[in-house]
Amino acid sequence: MSDQEMDIEFESPAELPDPRVIGLYGDVNEENSQEAIVSLLHLHYNRETEIGEDGTLISLPIEFYVSTGGGMVAEMFAMYDLMRMVRKDCAIQTFGIGKVMSAGVLLLAAGTKGQRRIGKNCRIMLHRVLTGDSGSLHSFQATYKEAEIVEEMMFRALADETNLTVSKIKKIVSKNLDAFFSAEEAVEMGIADIIV
Repeated sequence: MSDQEMDIEFESPAELPDPRVIGLYGDVNEENSQEAIVSLLHLHYNRETEIGEDGTLISLPIEFYVSTGGGMVAEMFAMYDLMRMVRKDCAIQTFGIGKVMSAGVLLLAAGTKGQRRIGKNCRIMLHRVLTGDSGSLHSFQATYKEAEIVEEMMFRALADETNLTVSKIKKIVSKNLDAFFSAEEAVEMGIADIIV
């Protein structure tokens, strides 16, 4: 390879043509959720608009790519609640790619209905809320009770965003095993709308 072939200039992310794209790649943890939340807030408060056919201003959608093995429920709910707020003013087009598991499933489903996409080869996984607390019996009991509350909250939120009921979700996870689904099944369940 010659020196001339190596002299390639790449555009910085700020110079790329569509800056209305954010992503969550990796674990749902404080660092990754902070990046997604800051990006979502920035795009929400710096909305770009266009004039619709009827002459009204329309906010351009935000594209949110999700590929995660899951993670922390509290961080998931922080992103989910913010997505619910933002999508009142601006469509959020979610894209599930690679794997969307555990806490990531609600985030994929939280996109604007009709605008939630999933890759043909993406895999979805649901399971019960996990807890790894240790310590005194009283601390463990308090953690277990909180895990039950949070799990019920997650099931209700997922039921609100999909074609699933809370009882159907509980049946899916009832064997305490990871339950895997294809892109086609995700669309049937209402987790996504379009296979790409």
